[in-house]
Amino acid sequence: MKKIVSLLFVCFLFFTLTVPCFAAEFENPPILDVAEYLSESQFEELSEKLEGIRQKYNFEVAIVTEAEMSGNDAMSSADDIYDYLGYGAGENDDGIMLYICSGTREYWITTHADGLKVFNERGIEYLKKNIETHLANDDYYLAMDTFADLADELLEMAANGEPYNKKQISMTYILIVLGGALLIPFIIAKIMTNSKLAKMKTAVENDYAANYIKPGSKQLDFSRDIFLYSNITKTERPKNESGSHTSSSGRTHGGGGGSF
Repeated sequence: MKKIVSLLFVCFLFFTLTVPCFAAEFENPPILDVAEYLSESQFEELSEKLEGIRQKYNFEVAIVTEAEMSGNDAMSSADDIYDYLGYGAGENDDGIMLYICSGTREYWITTHADGLKVFNERGIEYLKKNIETHLANDDYYLAMDTFADLADELLEMAANGEPYNKKQISMTYILIVLGGALLIPFIIAKIMTNSKLAKMKTAVENDYAANYIKPGSKQLDFSRDIFLYSNITKTERPKNESGSHTSSSGRTHGGGGGSF
């Protein structure tokens, strides 16, 4: 693990020589694209956007990619890179980082300090929902650009005193509620009507023929049940996780991620 982190640190030094010097409070460049997902122009454009977000909110917003996972899984890889390479802003190292591994096709969004409040559980789900499709389509630049835009959006909401924490109401949800409001009275009326009709019926349906068979006129010599075959279908459950946890450094991280 130390060897791999050291390698990442060397890569970090390389990128610091190839991008403009940013504000002193951030030890790392906003993007460390070890997996080489981005073209030179994409790298420069996205770096400029992320750096603007960092300076605007004094908050770490970074992206790191790897060709081979440096940790045991995406979560530990993201947490360790964030902790041991010195990511974060301010005294508490506030921030958020998107980690993507091309080798295993997994990603993780790690948050720390105030990042857990700004990007709470629903905020993380909001980010995941919007970037997973792009990752699945191998459109890594669009996934990273979307991450940057949404991070800016949620940071602005938090700065205005309203962190993203409410379930968003869509038009589909509104239509479902209205439909339910109209259907429920109809269903109740239908049930009451059927109940009254049932009480008016005097004939009782008989599903069995036993009453029509003369006693002793039918006798079974033997009976048996034959089991022909079974068909079991198994579907792998998608790997998709979220929640707060403690990293190997002993610090508390939040976030979530999955496979693509």
